Amino acid sequence: MCGICGYMGIEDRDLVVKMADSLEHRGPDDSGYLHEGDVHLGHRRLSIIDLSGGAQPMSTPDGRLTIAFNGEIYNYRELRREMEQRGHRFTTHSDTEVLLRLYEERGADALGELNGMFAFVVFDRSDRSLFIARDRIGIKPLYYLDLPGRLLFASESKALHCYRDWTPTIDPLAIDNYLALRYVPGERAMFNEIRRLPAGHYMTYANGRSTIRRYWEPPVYEPQRGRSDADYEEELGVLMEASVKRRMISDVSLGAYLSGGLDSSITVSLMSQLSSAPVKTFSVGFDYEHDELNDAAALAKQLGCDHHEIACRAEDVLLLPDIVYHMDEPMGDAITIPMFQLSREAKKQVTVILTGEGGDEIFGGYLFHKVMWAAEMYRRAVPGLLRDHVVKPLVSVVPAGAMNAVFNYPAYLGERGKLKALDYLNVLDPSRMSDAYEHLISLFDDRDKATLYGDAFRDSLAGRASSNGHAAGASANGSAAGAPYLDKLLRLQFDHWLPDNMLLRADKVAMAHAIEARVPFLDHELVEFAMQVPPRLKLKRLVGKYILRKYGRSILPQEVIKRKKMPFYVPIENYFEQPAFQDMMDDLLSDESVRNRGLFKPEAIAKLRSHMHRREFVPVKQVFSLMVLELWFRRFS
Repeated sequence: MCGICGYMGIEDRDLVVKMADSLEHRGPDDSGYLHEGDVHLGHRRLSIIDLSGGAQPMSTPDGRLTIAFNGEIYNYRELRREMEQRGHRFTTHSDTEVLLRLYEERGADALGELNGMFAFVVFDRSDRSLFIARDRIGIKPLYYLDLPGRLLFASESKALHCYRDWTPTIDPLAIDNYLALRYVPGERAMFNEIRRLPAGHYMTYANGRSTIRRYWEPPVYEPQRGRSDADYEEELGVLMEASVKRRMISDVSLGAYLSGGLDSSITVSLMSQLSSAPVKTFSVGFDYEHDELNDAAALAKQLGCDHHEIACRAEDVLLLPDIVYHMDEPMGDAITIPMFQLSREAKKQVTVILTGEGGDEIFGGYLFHKVMWAAEMYRRAVPGLLRDHVVKPLVSVVPAGAMNAVFNYPAYLGERGKLKALDYLNVLDPSRMSDAYEHLISLFDDRDKATLYGDAFRDSLAGRASSNGHAAGASANGSAAGAPYLDKLLRLQFDHWLPDNMLLRADKVAMAHAIEARVPFLDHELVEFAMQVPPRLKLKRLVGKYILRKYGRSILPQEVIKRKKMPFYVPIENYFEQPAFQDMMDDLLSDESVRNRGLFKPEAIAKLRSHMHRREFVPVKQVFSLMVLELWFRRFS
C-alpha cells in the first residue's frame, strides 16, 4: 500500500518530490522517483510484501517500462508461477514486479488477470505514453488533472495542488451533489479541473491526449438452471474462505475491525480458523442503547481474539479538521470520526486491517434495500388510484411518532423524516428507480434546497446538469433492462456509493495512519458470484443477506446470526449539546461565517440549528454535513 503521483508534460523535477511529500502519511517507509525529461513519477511506500525488495518506481530489465503502483495483487504468486513457466525471470518477491511484467506481456488485457485492489501508472519509453488503471470496484483512489499538454495524477487530490500553474475553480454542482448525498459522486471532485479515474476503467495518455475506457462492470443476473440453494451456499463458503485467505497474505502484522455485526464477524471467524495466533480485533463504541460493543467483545472472546476497544465521545468532533484534510473532499457522515479513531488505534499494533465493507452492498443488507423492495411489491399490488387517493392521504395524517415505530433505525424519524417518506411515494415508478434510490440515500432534497440556497449560489447552478452522478448508473443498468428489480438496485451502488463514498472513506481514514485496509467482501470473484445469486437468496421476506446468514450458521454462534442488524451509527443527536460540539458549530455555522461563504441563507442555517434540540434524524445529519463542508472550504479553497 502506497501513495503514487506524477505527471507528463512538465519539466520541473522538484514538483514530484513536493507531491510525494504531501502523501508521506500513505507511505512513510520509503520514497522513490523517476525523472526523465517531462515525465516524472513519485512513490511513497508502506512496506507490506517483500520488505527488503520491491522499491518503486520499478522498471523492466530492458528499461522500456516503469511502474508506480498503489495496492496489493493478491494472486501475484499464482501469476508469477504461470509467468515463470512462460520463461519470465524475477529479481524480487514483490507483487509490483509481477504486475509490471504481466503488463509488459499483455498490456491492458493484464487487468483481467488481476485479483486485488490497485491504482497504478506505467510509463512506456518506446512511445512516451502513460497507462493509468484503477481496480474494478474502486478500492484504491486515483485523481488526475488534465490540462493542455500536461497530465498530473495522484492518490490524493491534495498532491495536485502542489502544482501552481493552474487556477482551481470550485464546481457548484459538486457542492449541490455533496449536500444531496454527503459525498461527491461520480468522476467529479470539488474542483472543476480535478477528476477521479472511475472504478473499473483505465486511461491512456500520449501526445497530450487522454482516452478513458471501461474494462469491468458488475455482471447482469442470469438465472442458472439446475442449481440448488445448497449449491449457491456451498460456493459462497468456498469463495469467502478464499477471499479472506488471500487478504491475510502479508509480511507485516494484521488484524480486523469487529463491529459485532454479521459481515465483520464472518471475516474474523474465518481469520481465526486460518491463523495460528489470536487475531487482533478492534472495536469502537458510543455508550448508547444501540451500541454493539458488548456483542463484539463477546464474539472476540469466543473466538480467542486479542481484542481492543476504543470509545468515541462528543469531544472527538475536534478531530474533524484533521479528518477533512485527509479526506481531500467533504464527506458529511459522522462515521468518519470513529473510523479515523479505529485506524489510529489499530496502527499501534498492526499495519494491515481487514474490514467488513461490501457485504451489505452485494447481498442486500441495507434498510433502503428493504424499503425499496417492499415499496416495489406495494406498487405492484396496489392500484395507482388507490395509492394516490387513499394511501397517501392516510400516511399524511399519521403522527411522526407512529411512523417512527416502524423506522428500523437508531434515530428519531421526526416530522422532516415523515415528509421524506411521503415524497418517496411519488417516485415508485420502476422507470424512476435511480430517483427513488437517490431519494432514500439523500440528505438535502429539493424541498430543503429551496429554502437553503442563496440567490447567487442558485444562479451558479443554472444550466448545469442536475444529475447527482447517476448518468453512468443509468447506462450501466441499460444492459440489465430485463434483470430482476433487486439486481438492478444493487448494481446502482457500483456507480458511486461504493467507490466514491464507502471505499474512498475507508481508504483515506486508514492511510491517514499508514494502515492498509483490505475488504474481503469486495473480492471481484465474490462480487461476480453475488450478482448471480438469485434475489430470493439475498432478500427473503425482508430478511437481508439471507444466504450470508445461512452460511454464517456454520461458522458463527447462533446469537450472531439471529441478531437484528444495526447500522454503524454515530449518535450525533446525543453529542451536539456538549461544549466541544457547540463551540465548533458556533464557529463554523455562525451568521457571519454563512454570510461570508455566500452559498446559503443565514436564516435557513439558523433555523436548522434551532431544530437540533428535537433530535430528529434528518436535521441533525444536515447540520453536521454543513459543518464538514465549511471545514473543507477553510482548508482547501
